[in-house]
This record gives sequence, structure tokens and C-alpha cells, in this order.
Amino acid sequence: MKIWTVDAFASQPYTGNPAAVMIVPEFPEDALCKKIAAEMNLSETAFVKPLTDGMFHIRWFTPMVEVKLCGHATLSAAHILFQEKLVPGDTVTFTSLSGPLMVTKEAGGLTLNFPLQQTGDKLPVEFFIEQLDLKEPVTTAVQAHEDVILELESPEDVRQLILDPKDILKLGCRDLIVTARGEGAYDFISRVFAPSQGIEEDPVTGSAHCKLAYYWQKKLNKNAFMAYQASKRGGEIQIAIQQDRVLMTGKAVTVMEGNWLV
Repeated sequence: MKIWTVDAFASQPYTGNPAAVMIVPEFPEDALCKKIAAEMNLSETAFVKPLTDGMFHIRWFTPMVEVKLCGHATLSAAHILFQEKLVPGDTVTFTSLSGPLMVTKEAGGLTLNFPLQQTGDKLPVEFFIEQLDLKEPVTTAVQAHEDVILELESPEDVRQLILDPKDILKLGCRDLIVTARGEGAYDFISRVFAPSQGIEEDPVTGSAHCKLAYYWQKKLNKNAFMAYQASKRGGEIQIAIQQDRVLMTGKAVTVMEGNWLV
């Protein structure tokens, strides 16, 4: 089986978020998918099964678990399908655990059409300050499906934040999303920590921006954003909200192609 590594939300190699993409005639057993993902040792490995008429079934695995939604690996998978000319037009449609997902090839890159995910109840800020031993001021904490969003006072607070994965695990959430109002070209910035998924810090996270788009829509009263995920690799995401969907545009670069031999 062919396998590729792609840097997603990146315009040049060694930036953005790397994902592995494997196109399969049938999905391997779950245990084997996990072994392959662990062998690749990236935040996500996408398994893509062709269906009919430009339709594909996609599944995502971290080195530990299968996940319900992944943006950068979907972007990577679409990039490979377009690259290998396996899609008849400019749009690829995936079936997934999160319903239908579309990716369209445009002049500015690839645009993901994902579900907009509403944030929930406010949570006690003091709890997170104590549990995470935070020195940076937290202005807001909210539930976001299985995740938690913490808003800090400044972009610099987000960039300088140092967290212990063991402390994050004590929170009982899937991902911890830390964000702040942006500066300059960016409406907001963020970082994403997911040790419960085997990922201490995810470089650029499309699925987190399904929630961040809703959060900042309410805070900034606007429907279009330029966002930056301030990990070491870093990555830009152009975002537009259309009713109950969020459109996220980014680029991708293929950095490896090979054959899986076992």
C-alpha cells in the first residue's frame, strides 16, 4: 500500500502539521491501524478508502486512538487525492464519523468544509489556574464538546505558556485549547494540547478551529478570521463561517512517498 507524509496548513516543508496518508482498498483491522499510526508516530494518520464518483471514506488515528474529526489529516488526504489525480473535479467528499466533509481546491489553497461546533457552559477559571499551576492570567474558560477552551489575556501569554502534560490529563478533557485575541494580521491565536490522545502539543489543529471559530464569532461579532496556531512549527488558517459550517483554507506540501511493506 502507498503511504505519504504531508505537511498541512503549510506553504513550505517542515512547517504546519505533518500527517500520514494511506489509501486502502479496505480498512485494516482497528488494531493494525493503531500500529501503523504508532509506527508513523505523527499526531494523525489518515486511512482513505475509495467509494464511488469522487467519494471517499476517511478515518483518523493518533498513535493511541481513533478520533472523530481531524482537520489537518483531512487536508493532507485531499491534497494527495488531488496530487494523484484520483478526484474527477475540484471537490472531494469524505464520509466520516463526523458526517460528510468536503474539501475544495481553490486558488488560495484547499478549503475544508467542516461542521461549526458550538461552545458550551462557562467553567470556573480558578480551577484551571490551580490545576495547571498557571502564572498567566485566564479571562474565560468554557466547555467545548469534549474539549476545554481557555482564553488568556494576550498573544504573548499563549506563546510563552509551558504546561505539564500530567497536569492536563488531570482535567479529564480530550483537548485543552488555549487562545487569545490576536494582533496584527491575526484575529486570534491558539495552541492545542492533547496528551490524552498521545499528543503533547498538536502543531496546527483544524478540528479545534471548528470550536474556536464559534467562540471568536461571539466575542468579535464577525464571521471571517485569519487565525494562527502558535506551536513551534506554526500554521495559518483562513476561516469563514457559513451558517452551521466553517470553511478553513490552508495549503499542504508532500514531503515523503513510500510503500508499506508489512
